[in-house]
Amino acid sequence: MIAKYMKTITPLFICVLLLIGHFLIANINLANDWSLENQPLKYEWGLEEQTAEHDKCNSIILHYDGNTWNHVYHTHDTRLTDIYGFGDNNIFVIGDKGTILHYDGNSWTRQESRIPHRLNSIWGSSPHNIYITGDHGTILHYNGTEWKTQTLGVSNWLSSIWGFDENHIFVSGSLGKLLFYNGEKWTEQNSGTTNWLYGIWGSSKSNVCAVGVYGTILHYNGKIWEKSVQITNKRLMDIWGADSKNIYTVGADGIILHYDGAKWTRQLSNTNNWLRKIWGIDNNNIFAIGDNGIIIHYDGKNWKRQKSITNYHLLGIWGNRKDNVYVVGSNPKGLY
Repeated sequence: MIAKYMKTITPLFICVLLLIGHFLIANINLANDWSLENQPLKYEWGLEEQTAEHDKCNSIILHYDGNTWNHVYHTHDTRLTDIYGFGDNNIFVIGDKGTILHYDGNSWTRQESRIPHRLNSIWGSSPHNIYITGDHGTILHYNGTEWKTQTLGVSNWLSSIWGFDENHIFVSGSLGKLLFYNGEKWTEQNSGTTNWLYGIWGSSKSNVCAVGVYGTILHYNGKIWEKSVQITNKRLMDIWGADSKNIYTVGADGIILHYDGAKWTRQLSNTNNWLRKIWGIDNNNIFAIGDNGIIIHYDGKNWKRQKSITNYHLLGIWGNRKDNVYVVGSNPKGLY
């Protein structure tokens, strides 16, 4: 009788143990998911010592000296998204949770943004006039002393910002959102599309292009935005040009398009990785970066891959010389 009873209770006991085990594992995983939020205050507004291996962190910053890419900084508590600077000793980096880092030539320090969510793009006309765009319609302005939020009355994800000067600044975003700043106020411009826009750049205040999903390329002539001829249905992530007759856009699956002043043509990138950003010194020194640590360089004739020493997704690039280029990247695990 006892043996029969034990045969009945044993499976039930095993099930209870399994349920307890699953509960404990779930709670451990939950604790791990929130571990970044529970770091001491010093991780929120101070930079932790750079002692851990960068392949175990959330974000990295790489520097190119004209020959090789080297790891110069990493952070564990946020993901970095973009970079912009005004010289060797005045560089800004932005990221998740309102992160703003500043480099003075010696060290990286945090600046207070009072923003809890992700910042996406940064541009400035001078060290005393810098703008940042982010999620939920966020636009921040820096006057050289402090960052302040500007109220626009929009809630769109704002992806990219570019300006010709302090009185001609353009912002692109979700659902075809285009904003313009004339030095006094922000106004919305009619894009003629609801496609999400990811990148914006211009050679002058009357020659601006925006790119986005489904191969969208928009052109602004100083008065209105118009669609350019579509030659791909792939998502275009960023755009940059050396001049009005040498404009490049990059995007999904390694696509690169070049505009010669008359038409867009495709160039061979030699990669299938998504290209997220493009930037250059001139038409013979252009860099495109993207997923899995991809960095390719254009010498005026061909695109060639460079060794980046990382497999992180590279999201932002800036430099002031061909031997002084910075890239920011984020661990793809859990990214977006």
